[in-house]
Amino acid sequence: MANRANDGFFSVFVLRKFSKLFTWAAVRLRVTPNQITLISFAIGLLSAYEFSRGDFWSIFTGALLLQLSIIVDCVDGELARYTRRFSQLGAWLDAITDRIKEYLVFFGLAYGAARDGQDLWIPAMAMMVFQAVRHLSDYNFARINKVRSTDLPIIDFKVANDGFVPIKKAKKSRLQYWAKKAIQFPIGERWLVISASAVIGGAAFTFTVMPILATLSIVAVFRARLRVTRTWPKQRVNKEVIDDQLDTFKNAKSTNRFDWLEPSILRALEGAVIIGLTVISDLNRPTAFLLLFAIIYGHYDNLYRALQGEHKPKWLSLAGAFITGRIALLGLFVIFSWSITPLVWYFGVLFLVVSSIQWVAGEKSRVS
Repeated sequence: MANRANDGFFSVFVLRKFSKLFTWAAVRLRVTPNQITLISFAIGLLSAYEFSRGDFWSIFTGALLLQLSIIVDCVDGELARYTRRFSQLGAWLDAITDRIKEYLVFFGLAYGAARDGQDLWIPAMAMMVFQAVRHLSDYNFARINKVRSTDLPIIDFKVANDGFVPIKKAKKSRLQYWAKKAIQFPIGERWLVISASAVIGGAAFTFTVMPILATLSIVAVFRARLRVTRTWPKQRVNKEVIDDQLDTFKNAKSTNRFDWLEPSILRALEGAVIIGLTVISDLNRPTAFLLLFAIIYGHYDNLYRALQGEHKPKWLSLAGAFITGRIALLGLFVIFSWSITPLVWYFGVLFLVVSSIQWVAGEKSRVS
């Protein structure tokens, strides 16, 4: 039951110490990895509910449940590696439920704060957009970098070093290694900060600390990635992965080597417009949060499909209205002071229910 190679400091030295005890029990009870994922999901939802109650002991309970949720979340991967039961469906379920849990915790914190007269909906929405932008860039850079790293130049068989590809390895101390891991602000550290800050200072403190740490992390990480990107040839690779996430018109002639950033930039722009319209209008802010949540879920759906080589059906893309259509539609509702509840229901059902069912059904048919 080895740790994942990309685990962070808190996951390796704390969470995994507990999760392996649960994994030992799961093996003996013959529980499947997907069942473990759903248990972790249920605990995460309960955590969000406790945060939404707003009082200290409920927040304290929510914080503990959030940590329990991520410990159990570690179990599904450990169990899959131990039993050799891997599937694309399991990977999708694990990833998408993590995102739902995290963003509903943001909703719960903002809702609980509203009970105490604090309006934290805009910071909660901004943090959700910020995290989505970061997630998409992480996945896309990792995929493109991997493709480029394996696309090595061919060495003529007549030269003396035929068969040898020099690889530069920078020596790192354990302190440097774990410091770089921590500054990436992975899920273990992120959820620890959410739990600890909420208990210490409530939701307002969480939505103050989280953006600061997330900004420091993204600056450090992007600085390194942009440096690496500038060394790449000025051409695109694996462009279908990026194009399938744009949710707008594609430029087939583009040679932009920074294309791994394009989905993140578009998500940031769409999120900024929705938040801006919420600020300048009298839109119900909890409802606006849920609308943004549904749309961001749709973008994660695009991401996971693209990474697994699946193209979203055209009818599903058209039903999602693309970026320009959604913004125009929301702008129309704002101009006429209409309730956006119908939009929340429409995009919520479309992205969270219809799209998910279509993906799962398609995956099962491919496996069978």
